[in-house]
Amino acid sequence: MKGKQNKKRLKPILKKSMLTALGLGIALPIGGTLPQANAGAIGPVINISRPVLNDGIKWLSYSSEQNDPSFVPDVPIEVTSNNTVRINLSTHFRSDEFNTLTASSDDSSIAEVYVETRQDENMPTPTSTLVVIPYKSGKINIELKAKYTVSDVPETVTDNFELYISKNGDVNADGKVNSLDAADLLDYLRNMVSRRGFSYVEMNRMDVDRNAEPALGDMNALLQGYKGKTLGGENNDYVLTFQQVDDAPYVLNGQLKDNMQNVFSTDYYLMDIDYDDSLNTPSYQWYRATDALGEDRVLIGGETGEQHSVTSEDEDHYLVLEVITHSTSNPNTEPRRTFIVGKEKIQLPD
Repeated sequence: MKGKQNKKRLKPILKKSMLTALGLGIALPIGGTLPQANAGAIGPVINISRPVLNDGIKWLSYSSEQNDPSFVPDVPIEVTSNNTVRINLSTHFRSDEFNTLTASSDDSSIAEVYVETRQDENMPTPTSTLVVIPYKSGKINIELKAKYTVSDVPETVTDNFELYISKNGDVNADGKVNSLDAADLLDYLRNMVSRRGFSYVEMNRMDVDRNAEPALGDMNALLQGYKGKTLGGENNDYVLTFQQVDDAPYVLNGQLKDNMQNVFSTDYYLMDIDYDDSLNTPSYQWYRATDALGEDRVLIGGETGEQHSVTSEDEDHYLVLEVITHSTSNPNTEPRRTFIVGKEKIQLPD
């Protein structure tokens, strides 16, 4: 599965002289001296403020407003008229490899998610769509699950990513719209000159005027929002950003093979559900077990290669290979451990 690196398009056009003028021309009050509004109140309708951005999900468009013809389009982020987000999953989980797609949110009070599957006589294959309905500010983890059907026995794979939701103007995502947001926005504008890196999650919140380009106009929009009371509790415009969560690669359809002279090796399909362009070499550990499922496995000391030469100690045991996959992009991601059990007990010739 291949994808291309997302490229950040939000590039504020700032000069040091402009920032100097900004610093001299706007006397920011101390936190709390501007009128404070509750940014978490739910109105009768949530308005999704475009653009909805994507931070690092390689198979998904970087923006709901992507319209640059020079780039090959990825899967679009569709924002509907009834303020839901729809993402077609049919290229991410192809129907000839996957079925039984599901989606869940770890906090359905913040946003509801589900998979909608449709098929009719004009569609040779079913279309699966992720539907996201936001309800209030917060962060959720979205878990996509599907059955990989190419294996002898279907195996479940999971793809995780996060969704950040905040009211427009709540720059620092503290649940309030006040002068602290103005201070953080000024700090952001100054740091952009020095090329400090910001995530799409941060950049999208800073884009108060919603023109997809954080700049001085956002400070004006924020301060005017205070004055006109168009930001905060009375406003139901929400900013949404999806962000990648790193998942360790999967080992699928694994089998142990008996090569010549009782040397066992393994065959499997290594899948990175996150579409990483490069994969780390897995680690290995061999075990022997008396149980056909390998549940009573005992470690074979020193056997950490991809192959194992059978010894007399292996007789009447099942061989078990643990394949440990590691993330390329995030060293803090928990490794994924897969156990591949031989189909028959080892029987040495007389």
